[in-house]
Amino acid sequence: MKQFMRLSLAIATMMVLAACATAYLTPTKRLTAKEDAIDLEAAVPKQFGGWTMETGGVPFVPSEDTKELIARIYDQTLNRTYVNSAGERIMLSIAYGGSQTRQLRAHRQEVCYTAQGFQISQLEQANLQIGNSTIRGTRMLARQGDVRVEPVTYWFTMGDTVVQSYVDRQIAQLKYAMSGVIPDGYLYRVSSLSSNSAQAYAKQAAFSTELLSQVDPRLAQRLLGGASKR
Repeated sequence: MKQFMRLSLAIATMMVLAACATAYLTPTKRLTAKEDAIDLEAAVPKQFGGWTMETGGVPFVPSEDTKELIARIYDQTLNRTYVNSAGERIMLSIAYGGSQTRQLRAHRQEVCYTAQGFQISQLEQANLQIGNSTIRGTRMLARQGDVRVEPVTYWFTMGDTVVQSYVDRQIAQLKYAMSGVIPDGYLYRVSSLSSNSAQAYAKQAAFSTELLSQVDPRLAQRLLGGASKR
């Protein structure tokens, strides 16, 4: 009888502890209040250095399913094409999600592009030198037949950290969950139409370095991730 009571007490104690742990690790407070979110449209200049936002171009329109996913994941999106005096163009996408939870997590760009009918090759994780910061980002070559060849560079942030892999995201999420905080996050992506991916990546890095030195400093800090600065 006593052994049964001890076993029952042990099971009950484990259930209570599990319930407490679950409640503790379920974030309830947003890292950034909605009213404190940075306005991307105002924070990113339309002209900087030798680059000017193109107003007459025809943007690439995602499918309805992709647009629905983007609307569900992100609170703000910014999509622009910039052109320089040499006629070179770089497409910029910045997206902000105020709630990067397990159910609502930034989507991988290779998956997004594949859903749009692109074939992905040369997918690689890369250390990107952006100004004085080293960013753990991703590069890939997206292709639609012979019509569109698009080298792409992108990275994600969660809270104040650049996250590259699934493990990175899990570690960052656990860190915030232990504090009862729901982290926000950004997607930063640049791409260009080019058959020379090496030149395109170099141009994208130079573009990003110049752009992030001109955006609202609060946005630059969030996009670069405090943990990525050297």
